[in-house]
Amino acid sequence: MLNKFNHTLWLVAMLLVCVATNCFAQTDFSEFEIKQGKGEFSQAKQFTFLKRAIKSQGEFVIFQQQVYWHTLSPVKSELLVLADGIYRRNDAEQDYQVLTQDKQINQLLAKLLSGQIQSSDWQITALEQTRCYQLVPTLTEVAQMFKQVKLCRNGDSQREIVITDQQNNNTNITMKIITKELTQGDMDAVKLTH
Repeated sequence: MLNKFNHTLWLVAMLLVCVATNCFAQTDFSEFEIKQGKGEFSQAKQFTFLKRAIKSQGEFVIFQQQVYWHTLSPVKSELLVLADGIYRRNDAEQDYQVLTQDKQINQLLAKLLSGQIQSSDWQITALEQTRCYQLVPTLTEVAQMFKQVKLCRNGDSQREIVITDQQNNNTNITMKIITKELTQGDMDAVKLTH
């Protein structure tokens, strides 16, 4: 009898904690969404075995959940994140090379960069007193690559993404959206044919 009472008391306490912390609410990520836009990024890759981060910067275009990622320094390269694959070419190449055609990875990365987060892909925790969320992948293949992702929003035009891999290396990406208006050239940039 006492055991049943303790169990009931524990359930009531957990329910009150959930109500107080809003754990049953669906997280609304619409404020992170970039349906279309272009801007600048800076990226710092911190490997656990290096003292200094490897830094790069460039520009991006997001259109229809597809991403064109153009690194300008230290080495020029282009990355396309499309539904059917992730493609890369460097300054000396004319054609894109396939990096991966794993649709789960491609789509998840495109959704992450465009801010179109779905709770079915992640275990989501709101970080206290910030506009940040911790995302832990629920898909096994993704979890083998990423331990977690921290996603933050700073106003309407800036996003920060920190990806921690399974070796505890961090990639910190800051994206600044300059405009949500795209030219035809911008829209063509997210195609393999440009």
